[in-house]
This record gives sequence, structure tokens and C-alpha cells, in this order.
Amino acid sequence: MKRGDLGKVVLGIVFLVASSGLWAAENYRVVNGPKDFYYGHISYIEPGPEGTDPVVLRDGRPEPEQAVLNLPIGPGDTVRTSADRRCEVQFDTGTIVRLDFDTEVRVETILARSLSSLDELSVLTLGKGRIYIMYKEYDRKEMFQVLTPNAAVKMKHNSVAIVTAAGDGTTETQVKYGRAQVLFGPGERRLDDRTVRKGERLIVLEDNQFELAAAIEDTAFELWNKDVNAHFDDLHEGLTALPKPIQKLPAAIFYFAQTYGSRYGEWLWDDFYGYVWRPLLDNGAYPWGWSPYYYGQWSYTGGQMFWVPQEPWGWIPYHLGVWQWDKKHGWVWLPGSMFASAWATWDFYFGFACWRPWSLYDWMDGYGPYGRGLSGFFYLDGGWYYDWPYVNDGLGMAMDPGRTVVRKDQLKQPATTPYPIPAELRGVLKKVTAAFESGDARIRAAAAEVPRHLVFVAKGDLQARAVNEKAMSWDQVPKSGAPTAEEAAALVRPSDPRREAARVFRGVDGPAAVPRKVSAPAPKAVEGGNTAAVPGAPPGRAEMTVRRGDASAARFRDWNPDLRVARELGVHIEYSSVRNEIRCPELGISSRDRELAPRFVPHLTSRGVSFGPARSVSLGDSGSSGAPGSADSSAEAGPSGRASGRTEAKESKSSEGGKIKN
Repeated sequence: MKRGDLGKVVLGIVFLVASSGLWAAENYRVVNGPKDFYYGHISYIEPGPEGTDPVVLRDGRPEPEQAVLNLPIGPGDTVRTSADRRCEVQFDTGTIVRLDFDTEVRVETILARSLSSLDELSVLTLGKGRIYIMYKEYDRKEMFQVLTPNAAVKMKHNSVAIVTAAGDGTTETQVKYGRAQVLFGPGERRLDDRTVRKGERLIVLEDNQFELAAAIEDTAFELWNKDVNAHFDDLHEGLTALPKPIQKLPAAIFYFAQTYGSRYGEWLWDDFYGYVWRPLLDNGAYPWGWSPYYYGQWSYTGGQMFWVPQEPWGWIPYHLGVWQWDKKHGWVWLPGSMFASAWATWDFYFGFACWRPWSLYDWMDGYGPYGRGLSGFFYLDGGWYYDWPYVNDGLGMAMDPGRTVVRKDQLKQPATTPYPIPAELRGVLKKVTAAFESGDARIRAAAAEVPRHLVFVAKGDLQARAVNEKAMSWDQVPKSGAPTAEEAAALVRPSDPRREAARVFRGVDGPAAVPRKVSAPAPKAVEGGNTAAVPGAPPGRAEMTVRRGDASAARFRDWNPDLRVARELGVHIEYSSVRNEIRCPELGISSRDRELAPRFVPHLTSRGVSFGPARSVSLGDSGSSGAPGSADSSAEAGPSGRASGRTEAKESKSSEGGKIKN
């Protein structure tokens, strides 16, 4: 491939995908989670010898997890490659990161809110090895950076770069398209920064000497990326013309529809469901007998059970929208704008865990098992049965069979259901509910099939890499004997079945603990010396004081604007991957405190902590201009520049001032 052709391919990937809408604000909302939070996933693994797979290390889990296609990646996760296989991670914010051999990358935060500005920080830490980054800015507030042992590399919008953390302590940044800024230096008050443009390479040695040189073309890693880019470009050929209703769905679904909709399945119009998608086999036939949430495995990350599908198209359909069984079409996917780790419902039966796809029927108020406190399993006339309230054989009558009129308030989900109803599905749910109530044969027949879609595995097999190899149907599960006089004829449903599933997956014994909110301890005042008080704290918020100059901001080679203010105050700034937040332990504030709109929230300033509206930057804010710890930067600079309140960091106009010693 010619050099000019490579540029066209890379630009084609960046701008074509951007124009198709995958990488735009408001891709989706996380169920019961923060608004601006997006996951990544393993999107490609290079073929190689068995036993050389990349692995993922998750906070709180001692054993690494073998990386497979569609495995979720989030804050606190570390991806590590072997000496034989590379891999690719795609983030739903729009950024693609590819790892070379023997590389280790940790995700610190994804769109975590700055404490002192309107920035939202996505931070990776490159411990060793080499990565290829295709960065597309999520929105004008995102600041994306890669931290190495002796530098911080901040990417600019629509840029492509290779960043290397060598074993001798050297950091090398090579820009293939766009530009990047590199921050380095021996101390927090002796920092320097340089801009690296297309065709340039900046080398920063362990002793902080540097050299700006011409890029090296066609390294083995770059040639591999050229090959992957060529295939990536092929995936975007023949974009599908989509029905107008699909074009109005979230950007991530629009992207899926264009790139995979006709490649792996087809869009159908249905009078009840509207436009739906169903998968097809390679020969173009529908895979009768196939079922969602069957071919794949479970993973535990971020406190949630994630479904990891084997299907190559599975990332979007399993996390955005629900699957619905229909006698006419088989399994179809109804797209939605809310992201869940798995749209599935759980139950438990005498040593077995079971799940099935969450359906529209589970939202039909007064019908589903939620709120009844009972499991679906009960004992009757000498045998165990699964009680599904929508069957027509008399065993599972509707809880309110006399109701014939569907009111608007009946479409509200019960308080105990784990999933809110996506806005796109409210109209569909209303139509299906009315059809069910009126006795529509097709809808009732589909509802009656729900018990057949339960997937059972022994609790010890829940961690199997291919649960379909361990799975059983209800008919195949060994049935328990009759309950004793002390036992109930119906199993009690766990108060939080998803939490119980996570306990089983992790091998935790004993009853599930009831989740409760634990307030962070109030920060202790520092007595004496030069202190900074908290002005304008809301009623009930204790004033906080901190001594100036007694602490040093850790990780000073970092573009985070909070570090500059922290240096002035003498406090620390930390990344907490567990909660995807930035926090100041001495002042007791974090990114999560700044998500409480429309309430007044804390702002970190050079005078301490002030309180104001969530979307404001208070007087005395650090802004984002300049290197966070450079001697000539001022902590009193106010917001200016970009609409988000972020200003461009200064760019060195000369590369003089440092050379590598021979």
C-alpha cells in the first residue's frame, strides 16, 4: 500500500465512522448509571498459537481473564498482550486502541469529570509496550491522554498516533495524522511540553532529555495496523440504506445498522414492534433453534454481570435494546437507547442458576414476577413447575384477568424491576399490552413460549467460557423432591437476582448483603499554618480546611487541570477507577459530587473549594490552559477558549532546549 493510500484509509475510517454517527454525544444512557459513561470492548484479536491469548486483569480479582471478542473493558481494567498476539479495543466514545506484542494498558477513567473545570477526562496508563491510537473526540469537553512512566500524551481531535513505553524508561510519541502534545519533566514545577505533528516523533528519555525527529515509517507494528485498517475499511463498504425510523435511533445503533445490519441479518417491519432486526446464517437463512444469551459467556466487571456473546455482531444488540420471541419471525431485536450489561432476568433452582432474555412482557405492570417476592418455581401435584403468568393452560393465569382496558399508568414499570423502559419502546409496549389484553393469538402464543427460553447451568459452571456447552433446558434439569412441611411450595426469589448471580459467579457463600449507601467520612480539618477554607458551602455541609504546601500532587506529569490547583493548595489528586472518578482525599470531593445537577456542586479552585451550579466554572478556576505543573502557569486563570470552558494548552513553537546525548 502506498503511503498516500494509507492516509486515505485512516482518514476514511475516522471520518466515515464519525459521519455515520457512532461517535457522537448521547450515544446511549447507562441503565442506573451516570449519563456520560461508555464502555469499551475487545473488538479484534490477532490469530495466534493457543495459550497466547491476551488477558484482562480487573480490579479486585486476582486471576486474569482471557480476552475474547466482545469482552467488556471499563475503568480499572488492564489489557495485557503476549509475545505472540496483538489485540484491539474499541471504546463507545469513539476511540480505537490497538496493542502491540508484550503491551500493558490500564483504563483509569472514561469521561470522569474534572474537579476544577468542565473537562471530562479519559485516561489510559501505558505501563509497557506500544499502542496505536485512533482518537475521535467524544465531545468538546473530553480530554484524552495516555500516561507513561515519564510523560503524558494528550491527543487532539481526529488524530492517529503510536505511543511507546520502552523498557529503558523512554517514551516515544509518533504522530501519523493530526497532532498530540507531550508533557514531561523532572518535577512538578519543572515541566515542559511539546507539540508533535504529523510525520514527527518525540523521544523523551528517562532523564527527561528529549529530541524531536522525523517519524520512522513502516515498522512491523505500523505494517500490521495498515493491514487491520485495510480490513476495517472493507467492513464499511456497501452501507445499508436504512428506514427513517432507524435513523432516529441513538448514534451507536445507527452505526450498527449501517455496518452490520445487512452483513449479518435483515431489518423487518412488524405491525406490533415496528422495525426490528433478526440475525441470519451465512446462507441467508434464519437460524431456527438459535436463541440469544445462549452462545457466549458471563463476565463480572464494574460490579455487574456482563454477557459476552460469541456472535461477532453482538456488542450492540446485547447491550442496547431487548430481544423478543415471535412465532412469525423468530427472535428479533428491538433497538433501544439504554445500555445494560445484559438485558436478561435471573432465577435460581436447587443448585442451578438460570436466565432468559428480558422481554416486553416483563414490563407489563401487574403481570411479571417482580414485586411478588416469589421465584418462578413452585411445587404442585407431585412435581416442580415454572410459573409464567402469560401461559394459556390455566396454570399461569394473569394476575388480573378481568382487566380489559389498558391505562397509561399501567405501562409504568413496577418499582422493583431492574430495567427502566427505554423511551423508544414505550409505544411498542403499549401496543403489545393492549393486544395481549384483547386476547390476540399471536402475542399470547409468543408470551407462552417464554419459559422455553430459560437457560440452566449448574452454579459451578456459571464461569464456563462457553455456557452453551454446559447449558440445559427446564425439561433437562434434574427435578428436586417434594418440599418438606417446613419448606414453602414456591421458592423465594432473591431481592436482587442480578446481585445474587454475581455472588454465584464469584463463588461467594452466604446470603446476599442488602446494598446500602455508605457516606464518605467527613474530611478532618488541618490545624494551624496557612489554610484555605470552603466558602459558600450549602447548609449542612461542614466547612473543610486544608494546609497549603504540605502535600505534593502525585503523578505530576499529567494534563489534568486539577493538578495545577492541587499544587497551589498542597493537596493530592487521585484517579479512582472503581467509581470512575477524580477525587481529592484531603478535601473530600470527587467527580461524583459534580454530577448532582441542578444542585450546587463543589468546584476546586486555587482558594479552596467553592460551590456553584453544576455547569459553571467558578472564579479562580484553573481552566485548562498550559501544562498543569509548568512554572509559568497561573492557577488564577479563568475559563476561556472552547465552548466547554477548556482552552488549548500552549504549544511550543520551538523544539530547542533538549537533545539526546550520544
